[in-house]
Amino acid sequence: MRRASPTSDPDAFLTAERLEPLLAPLAALGPAVGLAVEDAAGRVVAGVGPATLGAVEPALAVPIGPSEVPIGRVVVVGAIASPQRAAIEAAAGVLAAAIAGLVDTRVRDQVDRTRIEAELALGRRLQRSFVPLVAPEVPGWAVASHYEPAREVGGDFFDAFRPRARPRELAVVIADVTGKGIAAALLMAFARPLIHAAIDHARRPAVALERTNRILVEERRAALFITALCVYIDTRSGRFVVANAGHEPPLVLRVDGRLEEVDSSGPLLGAFPRIGLEERSGVLEPGDLLFLYTDGVTDARAPDGSRFGDVRLRSLVVGAADATARELVAAVAAGSRGFQSGEPAADDLTLVAVRRLPAG
Repeated sequence: MRRASPTSDPDAFLTAERLEPLLAPLAALGPAVGLAVEDAAGRVVAGVGPATLGAVEPALAVPIGPSEVPIGRVVVVGAIASPQRAAIEAAAGVLAAAIAGLVDTRVRDQVDRTRIEAELALGRRLQRSFVPLVAPEVPGWAVASHYEPAREVGGDFFDAFRPRARPRELAVVIADVTGKGIAAALLMAFARPLIHAAIDHARRPAVALERTNRILVEERRAALFITALCVYIDTRSGRFVVANAGHEPPLVLRVDGRLEEVDSSGPLLGAFPRIGLEERSGVLEPGDLLFLYTDGVTDARAPDGSRFGDVRLRSLVVGAADATARELVAAVAAGSRGFQSGEPAADDLTLVAVRRLPAG
């Protein structure tokens, strides 16, 4: 018998740390009797009794787990007197059964974790399929985005598309389900196509969000809600109309470096039967950029607990005045990650930038 290294893999099923509490009561078998637990490779993982345990042929061996495919065995060495033999055999059998039960529990736990991780990975892939990976091609305009869930699945979503039968328009929506994780992801999966369909059939963004809200209130029974921002852009004139249901206000970065906030907000979706949203409008001139985001960026936390906040976000946006839409969202995402310095994300992060390209 070879003695295993005392620094065994902590993820292994048979380790000295786990087995020594089980073996300790068996030290009373006597100074002439040694008892050890071997792994499947025949190495001694833990034992009690004579120090010469590894040099003596076992007098008794009991497999751990199914006899046809054991994961190890309990071995007894030394001079076993006849009156003791039945008791020692029983003790070895009980120890083997206890270890097998421990291993079986660990195996089941590992299988359960593996299955859950696989299901979450599938959910993440499915959710990523909801996110537009390729921005719509709109002559004279550039659209860029960044999406990063805080967990395996998240509750943020966005969309950018040309509404049905309105080819001159570009619709952009960004939303955030309250909460995180699987429940938020399920509500996101339910709400995203609702908002898309509502935008296709509503000529005003406030109407689209109000229709979505009515369905959410009537059809779902969850304690989660949605903040949403919907923007319609006339791609010829640059005029945009905004409806805001409790979301962070969009920012407009002018070509001369000025930063403006489109100040409008109303109740979030799913909380009240009627929300009566107001609209705000403006014009994106050539070179101007519209920036939309979720609170995953402003709520990002540094190791000392401080928030990334609005001031840092606006500073990053202004500092990227000469950048492309894609470079801007990349700079904000990198700034948020750098600020966190490895801390877990506080919330899902979604960024969308729409720039009207300069003439020519």
